[in-house]
This record gives sequence, structure tokens and C-alpha cells, in this order.
Amino acid sequence: MIENLNLKSTTQFISIKDIEKEESKTIKVRGFVQNINVTKKFIFIILREKTSTVQLFCMKSKIAEEKYSEIEKLSSESYIEATGTVNKVKDEIKSCSVKNVEVFVLGLEVLSKAEALLPFTYKSVAATLSEREELEGLASVAYNLCLDNRSLYLRTPQAYSFARVIDGIMFGFRDILRRNNFIEIKSPKLIECASEGGANVFSVDYFKRKAYLAQSPQLYKQMAIIGGLRRVYEIGHVYRAEESNINRYLSEFVGLDLEMEIETDYEGTIKFIYSVLSHIFGVLENEYGEELNTIKKYYAFEDFKYTKDALILTHRECIDLLKSEGTEIGYEDDFNNECEKKLGKLIKEKYNTDIFVVKDYPVSCRPFYTFVDPKTNLTRSYDFIIRGEEILSGAQRINNYSDLLANVKKYNIDPKTLGGYLEAFKCGAPPHGGCGIGLERLTKAYFGMSDIRHFSLFPRDPNRLYP
Repeated sequence: MIENLNLKSTTQFISIKDIEKEESKTIKVRGFVQNINVTKKFIFIILREKTSTVQLFCMKSKIAEEKYSEIEKLSSESYIEATGTVNKVKDEIKSCSVKNVEVFVLGLEVLSKAEALLPFTYKSVAATLSEREELEGLASVAYNLCLDNRSLYLRTPQAYSFARVIDGIMFGFRDILRRNNFIEIKSPKLIECASEGGANVFSVDYFKRKAYLAQSPQLYKQMAIIGGLRRVYEIGHVYRAEESNINRYLSEFVGLDLEMEIETDYEGTIKFIYSVLSHIFGVLENEYGEELNTIKKYYAFEDFKYTKDALILTHRECIDLLKSEGTEIGYEDDFNNECEKKLGKLIKEKYNTDIFVVKDYPVSCRPFYTFVDPKTNLTRSYDFIIRGEEILSGAQRINNYSDLLANVKKYNIDPKTLGGYLEAFKCGAPPHGGCGIGLERLTKAYFGMSDIRHFSLFPRDPNRLYP
């Protein structure tokens, strides 16, 4: 520990981003050592906190020799606490985000020393697109290595900004639903039978029997509505045992789910869900501009465009649109990834929006609990597509016990596996509907990126269960 006996223990901690307001004051700062430059008489340290950096100036004549030697041996990414005076500099410090002042170090404590040789350097993973163009010899780091050492990679501006944006999406989702009288629920993730009759589930030992990890909170959301809660939502983990494209799907992800009574018609539910997403986009634009601008330095993405009111097309209209462009597809077919991308491109060209809704899917494309319109024989269901990728599915649900039971049998699902769910409908159920949104997929689509693992703190896919 390097210390000055005259320092007061009451010295205030200041965030690096706020240091310029503290000129001529004695303050404390903490952060990671980003870089250290040692000379015979001086040591310059670039200290980083979140995405902000400041220069620390250590003068040999002001620090005991053995303590100065300790600073000289500091390794990058060590975590330190420095006490010093905030001084104005003559020339702008180009290497730091705090450019007009530096901290003249009076005391310094190494709180945790990093090893000298780390899996990768900060510079190798934190260089912006423009910096990489200038530094032609800078080697790229394999993203799997970044994921293996996730805590180190999370220190980069892009990873920190993604974490902030994801937090903003969850905040926006929760904020608007609470304003609209929704109750937050937490449904069980350990369940007795494969939820929704699906096969792609994880099984776990549950005392002397098998249990399964829930594929979604769908059935429990509906049971909550039957229980009289009227409007519910959940932010919770979802599990899918699908060996699919690991860049598009995760085995464990966060679901943003909502369910509500339908008071007028199911299109009102569509419009409400669109208002929820619009609110989230507004939160990002108005409160997370700094993070969005930071991410743009690392990934080339266009500003997200969306209309005030939802652009809603029928499934048949979308099929016609694809057919007009030469795609071979039938009116009973669901859209594959290629069709979604093509639709996204066509809609963007025609309506200048990155988000639209497809409704009225044929029965063959929807789950057993989806309500079928008796007039059209089409389901009252919908998907939201962003930049050519489906980010949520929803529908009005069947709310009549006998109709639901008949559909369960029609889909060749054993009613015994849905016992508690089916029993709830014997008590009477309000008309209701909702949707399930994949948080990571929504964020990935918002930025138009190809790898979903950027948007999970510690991603899980068929190839990754570490760290």
C-alpha cells in the first residue's frame, strides 16, 4: 500500500466520468489498470471504470522508493484504489475519455493484482472498428476464447454497453406493464411433464422421479388468468433442448412473457404488445444513447426504424408477397428463416420499418391451445418480425374446456401430461391472449447481428456449459 499520512480518511469516492467536475479537489477513484507507462521519474497509469478512463500521474520524488517500485510492477487489469488531487492539464489527453484533467497520485492501494499473462489483452478485444483499420497488425481474438474468459471480456466497452441495453429492455418491459396494471409472476421451472407437449426438454432427477425444465411459462400464465389475476407478466429463464443453429438459438434464455384478458378483440392485444415494444425502443433511444453510440463503434448497424402504429399484415398477404418475388411457398406453410429475411427486406423497402406483424396463421402452424376463428378457420395468432427475424409469437388462447381437450387429443398429446392445466379450465376461463418474447433474440434483432451469444451474460448452447 502506498500512502500519505496527511490524507484524510473522509476523502470522497468519485466516478471517473465525473472527475472533471472535481478540479483542484482531493478525491478517491477505483478501477482497472488499462495501461502503465514507467519512466525514471514518473509513472503514468490509465485507469478504467466501466467505459470511462482517466490518467493517474505518479511522481517518484513524492513517493517512497520501495512504494514507487511496487507501482512499477503493476500488471494490466489489476484493480486499484488511488487517492489524489485533480489537476488541469495543458494538453488534451487523447488516450483517455477524461481529457482535460488528471489525478496527481498521493496514495495508491492494490486491491487485487492481476496475473502478468492473461488470456488476451484488453487492447486486442476493445479496439473499435476504426482503430482496427489503423492497426493492421492487431490480431483478432476468437470469440469462443472471449466466452471462455467472460469476466475479462465483460470489461470491454461493447460488452458493458450490451449489458446496459439489455437491462434497459427489461426495465422498459417491466415499466410499461406495471403502468398498465399487470402483476409480475414467477412460474415454476421444474415441472412434472414436458410443457406444451414438446419433446425438446431437459430432464433432471427430482428425488425419486423425473422432472423437466420448463420450455416456457405459457401454461402457468394462462392458469394465472383463470385464477383472476387478469393481467400478468414474467421475466424468467426458459430452457430448450434443441440442437439448432447456436448463433440463433440458446439452450437457456430469458423470456419476456405477458398474458391478459381480452376485453374487445384479439387485435387489441396485438396493438397493446406493439405499444410495449415501442415503449422499450423509446427507452433505449432516450436513455441509452451513450451505450448505442458506443456499440456503433464496434458493430456496424443501422438505426432502428419503426412506425407509430403497428404495421399488421395477414399470413396470406405475406405469402402473396413472397410468391410475387418468386418464392415457392403454400398458404398452409409457416415461414422458414429465409422467408422471414426476405419478408423483412421487402417490408423495409415498401414501408421503411424494421418491425411488422403477421397475423391469422393457418391451424397447422400453431400450438394446440390457439383459438381458431370459426368464420375464417384461421387461428387468432400473430408473430412480430424485426429485421427479418421472428422475435415473438402470440395468440388468443382457447378458453373452453371441451374445445381445449378436443384439441389436445387432435394434436396427439396425452391429456394426463396436462392434467393441472386442463383441470383449471373446468372452473371457467376468461377470453385471454398474450405472447412470449426472447430477450436475447429481441436484442440481437434490434442490432441486426448474427450471433445471439453477445446478448447472454454467460451463454448456454449445445456446445457450451462453461463458465
